[in-house]
Amino acid sequence: MFTDPPNTRHSLSLPLSLSLSLWGHPVPPDKVALKILDKTRMDVQAQRQLAREIANTERLQHPNVVRLYEVVETPCRLYLVLEYAGGGDLHTRICDRGKMAADCCKVAFALIFTYSTYCWFDHNNMIIHRDLKAENVLFTARGCVKVADFGFSTRVPGVDRALDTFCGSPPYAAPELFRDESYLGPPVDVWALGVLLFFMATGTMPFRADTLGKLRRCVLDGAYAVPPWVPGPCQRLIKGMLRPLPEDRHAVDQMLGCDWLWLSPCAVDSAVSV
Repeated sequence: MFTDPPNTRHSLSLPLSLSLSLWGHPVPPDKVALKILDKTRMDVQAQRQLAREIANTERLQHPNVVRLYEVVETPCRLYLVLEYAGGGDLHTRICDRGKMAADCCKVAFALIFTYSTYCWFDHNNMIIHRDLKAENVLFTARGCVKVADFGFSTRVPGVDRALDTFCGSPPYAAPELFRDESYLGPPVDVWALGVLLFFMATGTMPFRADTLGKLRRCVLDGAYAVPPWVPGPCQRLIKGMLRPLPEDRHAVDQMLGCDWLWLSPCAVDSAVSV
């Protein structure tokens, strides 16, 4: 039986202004994250988005996805009982510490990519995240990478099914989104992975501007440069994912063939301390 949270709790900010509370849970695991939603403030669009988030998170049983344990509904609130990732998020970690060490970057990105290939493996039942960004990559206390927040995710029945909703974070948005065109899901997520890897490897974003209009221009022009000290194989992977035309962008098989993603024993040993 689920009981109301105690008066003393720790609250953290979440995307979409949702609240997250933490406390001991009576069944294993001992600590969970709770996403609390006020149903009285949700319009029809928000309800549909939440339904997709719940359905897709439940469907994704993968070690690098934050697990949804239970959904509890009361007359006014909805509680999502989620896996607790106590190691913080990737964005905060890089802002605090700077770019990731080469081996740690390789391990963390390989785990994120493993999640992506899992989502795209079944071409007739693909899940597109549409909000891949450093803030949505979490770490457990032991350093395991967890992809979170499937609020903008959608399930498509085939690789050629076009989408038309602009969603996600503008710094991670692919050019076709800024052109206000219909788009295919996997290339949009691949672009976001390219931005993410650039941020992990350099500690900075590839496209930077002080207004949305200027950011749009930078993305459409492909105005970025990978620092020369980034290893060549990593540079090639980033450039393959950040090609302006979606049909030219790396597909999964090309990314799998990238020599940079082959993990060295040293890299694997460092995974716990990512």
